[in-house]
Amino acid sequence: MKKKQENELIHFATIGILMVIASFVYPAFAAIRKIGFLAIALGLIPLFYAVISQKKRFSQAKLQEIDKMSGFEFEQYCYFLLLNSGYDSAVTTNDGPDQGVDVIATKNKEKYAFQCKRWNKKVGNKAIQEIYAGKDYYGLQHAIVITNPSFTDSAKQLAKKLNVQLWDRDTLAKQIETYHYKKR
Repeated sequence: MKKKQENELIHFATIGILMVIASFVYPAFAAIRKIGFLAIALGLIPLFYAVISQKKRFSQAKLQEIDKMSGFEFEQYCYFLLLNSGYDSAVTTNDGPDQGVDVIATKNKEKYAFQCKRWNKKVGNKAIQEIYAGKDYYGLQHAIVITNPSFTDSAKQLAKKLNVQLWDRDTLAKQIETYHYKKR
């Protein structure tokens, strides 16, 4: 579900909440109470359904499904995967300018910057440069670029020099295995 749709549903539910409150505060508005409850339900049920559906889809995703995701969906998937495969906490940066960092995660009190690239070709130097700058911008200790294919030789050289970790298709597959193992 897109952010704009989520915001509209939240606004709809909020209006419903205000209608219900008004119906209790002002007895003359008692007739709108049912409409308020209906607005709350119509606003929240699609949100809950979207969250549950996404979790189910992500929990079953294999590399073939990941290859079909949009860039935004891949960022959300990486967030889900990190939270469910050993990281203590994670937050996405998709509410504003991300400075090259899509997800910030914590593991063993260390903070990690992740850039998520769902591409059809090898990822080049630009992603390495962006995550390196973003790591410093947010004051984090580690920088990692995750992708579903691989990295160019030049990107691998730059990442080694800048101490940026690269998670290619094989590493991503291992993280997915770790998640499925922990899920059992």
